[in-house]
Amino acid sequence: MVIRSPFPFPPDLVQTLHAQLTTALLWLPGTELEAKGMAFAIHYRRAPEYQQEVLNLAEQIVRDNPQLSLQPGKCVVEIKPRGIHKGEAISAFMHEAPFLGRTPVFFGDDLTDEHGFEVVNQLKGVSVKVGAGETKASWRLATVSDVWQWVIKAANHQQEKEIAQINRRKPYGSLDRSF
Repeated sequence: MVIRSPFPFPPDLVQTLHAQLTTALLWLPGTELEAKGMAFAIHYRRAPEYQQEVLNLAEQIVRDNPQLSLQPGKCVVEIKPRGIHKGEAISAFMHEAPFLGRTPVFFGDDLTDEHGFEVVNQLKGVSVKVGAGETKASWRLATVSDVWQWVIKAANHQQEKEIAQINRRKPYGSLDRSF
């Protein structure tokens, strides 16, 4: 399946920003550039002392390129096309196969996930905030381990429902239930 972004990042801008950010981050050891295709994320989790420098750099790039905006997160700043967020991406996915007509389930632990929670809630899906903090999510789990436990339980429940449906359709007794 190939999903095309409805918000393409001009290739020449991608190359220019990548070179500019890579050069600038050489002076901020421990920071990391993540090229995301339609966004750049500057991570400073391993170098929190450079938070202000990273923010200044990202703000300057947005001032120089008004079609871009900033999305701050936990020890990260994303530079992305203006008006684009995870909610827009989820909405686009949910209007195409194989997602069309399905219930969205979205887990997130960061400020960057809040637009996604909003859209998932509008679509009557399952929005889950992982960890502490204000949120628009309908549900909350404390840790990533809790997420894994939830996913395992949900998968097992779905499998049990499918087996029960199959057994109800059989016009005869099921041999596997008799043992």
